[in-house]
Amino acid sequence: MAFQTWQVGLDIQNGQLCALGIQRCRNGWQLRHWWQHALPQDTLVNGLLQRPEPLIPLLQRWRKLLPYRLSLRVGFPPQLVLQRQVDLPGTQLREPERSRYITAAARRFFPIEPETLALDYRTDAEQEQTLYITAARRDALQAWLRCLEQANLKADVLELTPAALRALSCSLSLAPSAALVHRLHDHWLWYSALPGHPRWGWCSLLEAPDFAALQQKQLATINAFYYSSVLEEPLPPSAQWLDPLAAFSLKHPPLPQLAGAFSLAAGLALRPGDA
Repeated sequence: MAFQTWQVGLDIQNGQLCALGIQRCRNGWQLRHWWQHALPQDTLVNGLLQRPEPLIPLLQRWRKLLPYRLSLRVGFPPQLVLQRQVDLPGTQLREPERSRYITAAARRFFPIEPETLALDYRTDAEQEQTLYITAARRDALQAWLRCLEQANLKADVLELTPAALRALSCSLSLAPSAALVHRLHDHWLWYSALPGHPRWGWCSLLEAPDFAALQQKQLATINAFYYSSVLEEPLPPSAQWLDPLAAFSLKHPPLPQLAGAFSLAAGLALRPGDA
């Protein structure tokens, strides 16, 4: 039955790979599987898969630990995408007019030939007449898909990693006035539900070497934060720890020593399926 299928989040970053599998249970979600492995720091370059060779055998071995039936959600680097907000016309568009409208908008907003782009769009949950159009280079997207295919993996969803923080925030019913910030080895990710503020973003550690610099540069109007990290480090001021494992009502030891490293994998696993 469908509810027996594992939902698996896979987060591939420079320095480490994190994966987490969950399954519906009577009282919510059960944590069925977690896995973590070190990766070279040059696995990705600006989000591009630079060194898939050491990654593929790791993923092949990991696949053998999973059930045959699963819904795999893979994090996709925000460095590889452009995203714009578009207001739909007053009249309701149906296919194929809707696709034509989106393609025309992409030609206006993205300085790349549409034929070289893979386009995706979704409506705003709060404003039905607002679309978010996301564009990624087809060759970069295909490189990710080829790597997964060679490891005998098929992604049901490729999701931007900051959107995984949104799914985690919704599952944990976190305060909407606080932003979620996640630190990786080479960049920051954040998500905010505050009106009038960009919903998500990323920033290199070269631009913001610590949390204070990130807050001043990107999040100056926000005063409260949930914070997670792939590193063992002190909690920044004005922040509280984000525990992604709190989203699961059933979990059994052994559990990860550093739960915050699994924030993206957990959010990916919790992401609702596409209609």
